[in-house]
Amino acid sequence: MNGEVIVRTLFSRMLFIVIILIFAIPIICFMCVPDRYRYSHAWVFTPVYWFYSAILKCTLVPITYSGLEHIPDEPVIFAANHQSSLDIPLVGVLSKNKPHVWLAKHELMNSFFMRFVVPLLAVLVDASSVSQAMRSLRKIISIALESSCNIMIFPEGGRFVDGNIHDFFGGFTLLAKKIGRPVVPVCIRGVNRVYPPDSFLVYRHPINVIVGKPFVWQQSETDEDFKKRIHAWFVDQRKDNV
Repeated sequence: MNGEVIVRTLFSRMLFIVIILIFAIPIICFMCVPDRYRYSHAWVFTPVYWFYSAILKCTLVPITYSGLEHIPDEPVIFAANHQSSLDIPLVGVLSKNKPHVWLAKHELMNSFFMRFVVPLLAVLVDASSVSQAMRSLRKIISIALESSCNIMIFPEGGRFVDGNIHDFFGGFTLLAKKIGRPVVPVCIRGVNRVYPPDSFLVYRHPINVIVGKPFVWQQSETDEDFKKRIHAWFVDQRKDNV
């Protein structure tokens, strides 16, 4: 095993612990903010944005963003491919200090740490039950209509480390149609080589995040056509994957 990888990993983990300790009080304060205020005030999410940024610094790898000019000032749905837990801060920083809510898998509640944090930032989806999944979708639609927060989603529904773009679930297309918000595609490249799922080691490899132009659902197209249009954009970005 490469000694440099071990040293980088240990230093990265140490920085992560320091960040957790620094943000412990802000996170506790965030937890105490009632839901009706959490998604309505930008100042509430300022420490969340700082936390995302700090976590990315802990990786000790080069991260570049392109296409940031494509993000409109209006509330949007950020849709990204999913390869690593690092995808959360990589996409989260795009919202800056604006309120946002994730659509996340219920399985995250199996993690001791995540079970306290995830419900504060996400609407959990139990994909094993159609009725539960629709209830979650209705909840996030309600949050979006009652606030100006961004919606964050991984339409593949899980993490894949093979570097390919997998089939999308159709829930996000229904979401875009119901709340009338543009979908901003975010293609993340290289993170599967830095911190793959279930890995302790942190490898050095450049991460490139590409933000595409917003997609707007057209009344003349079906939900499936809209989904395919966005999926095709992701496939196109992966053609020259490095």
